[in-house]
Amino acid sequence: MKEQLVYLGVDIAKSHLDVAIGNEKRRFTNEALGHGQLIKWVKRLEKPVQVICEPSGGYERVLVRALLGAQLKVSLVPANRVRQFARAAGILAKTDRIDAEVLCAFGEAMRPQTIGASELEQEHLRELESQRRHLTHLLVMEQNRAARVSDVCVAEIKSQFDQPDQKAD
Repeated sequence: MKEQLVYLGVDIAKSHLDVAIGNEKRRFTNEALGHGQLIKWVKRLEKPVQVICEPSGGYERVLVRALLGAQLKVSLVPANRVRQFARAAGILAKTDRIDAEVLCAFGEAMRPQTIGASELEQEHLRELESQRRHLTHLLVMEQNRAARVSDVCVAEIKSQFDQPDQKAD
């Protein structure tokens, strides 16, 4: 008989991770040490685990890489789906601990697809491309602006950059 998959909800904040699995709740730091402690704890559990979390402005990236590197199943689910699920279940309060519990329940009810390392790398490449596009746009704007500025102004600005310790009047 196949072992039943257990879902572990992880609410990701800048400095910490709130984790819920069944009736157990824990908190880990959102850094390499905390990720290692979380992985070690999950590996000690008796059943196979799938980690459910939401994208959280990039704070999840290092954790997801660590979990995938440890051969754990991971799902990134859209926050609005989880929030709608919570509302449907009558859960209106919103704290990190409650969010972790909701993510756990969402996993059990919805059984979301897992992601792979290639999908994480694709997202990373999309972000790099977006940042490059933004910086290129800024560079063109500054080049256009510099073309309209008189030589005297440009020389004055350059002299201020050459002497950063002096304050401009």
